[in-house]
Amino acid sequence: MRTDPPSHPSAEDEALAGLSRRLVREAVAALPGRCPRLIAALAEDPPPTYRELAHRLGMPRGSIGPTRARCLACLRALLHTERHA
Repeated sequence: MRTDPPSHPSAEDEALAGLSRRLVREAVAALPGRCPRLIAALAEDPPPTYRELAHRLGMPRGSIGPTRARCLACLRALLHTERHA
């Protein structure tokens, strides 16, 4: 069975990926309130449990899901605005 050599991203692809990561980091940092900390924690590998997040962020466990949804909606809006600026 023939296997193709592993493909490596081009310099342009790497530059674009780096730019995308930077734009996301900047947008997350611009989020209001505890959103930056919540989004950063959710991006950890492995992500913390809601119980761990509640303790770390000092918020009720039941509010993490709705807060997460609001933060992600705000992040999408910021990234959409940045993309079309």
